[in-house]
Amino acid sequence: MGTDLVESQTVALDVLLLGTLQSGKSSTGNMLLGSRDFRTGLSLGAVTRDCQLRRRVFPAFLRRHGDKASLDLRVLDTPGYPNSLRSPGIEKQIVAEAVKQAFAGGPHIVALVVRVDVPFCEDGHHLSHAMLVLSHAGNVDQAGVDREEYLRLATGPFHALLTSLEHRHHFVENSSPWLQMEGKPLLERLLLLSRRNQYRRLQLRVSE
Repeated sequence: MGTDLVESQTVALDVLLLGTLQSGKSSTGNMLLGSRDFRTGLSLGAVTRDCQLRRRVFPAFLRRHGDKASLDLRVLDTPGYPNSLRSPGIEKQIVAEAVKQAFAGGPHIVALVVRVDVPFCEDGHHLSHAMLVLSHAGNVDQAGVDREEYLRLATGPFHALLTSLEHRHHFVENSSPWLQMEGKPLLERLLLLSRRNQYRRLQLRVSE
């Protein structure tokens, strides 16, 4: 069994956020934590310039073996990739080192954050422990389009990514003033995915 418990009544969940510039990674991290720890905002460049780790413990968040258990959540935010600040190779090494320092053995979940309201380009992330987080979903709602129907109209590369992730996806509205209302359903889905994987961690490998 790969159960990863901090203590008998606490379940650990380590989440790595990945995505391009302005994809909504930091907002998604804030939603999961129910806070505004990660800096967000509109910018022509990178808002997140360095990897940042934040933690929150949610008492009595779930039940385990019939008893209430707390959730020990840690979220690692990363700079948008690719960006103009560093070469792709250096950026990957920086993220890999941050993951190594933050999560002993690797993260439980990789949240791939993609804007649902802009064209998608293939970026090579096909991970068995991953969930596709579709940010800025409010723009789709304002257009009067059903969210799932919108996905069916998406490009081939986007469908290929969804298929590689067994269609695991979740919509979030980054402008919501109620972070926990948006974040809790996503957090519950990430926890279910980690449980399905028996809380095993993902060993990340960075190609040279």
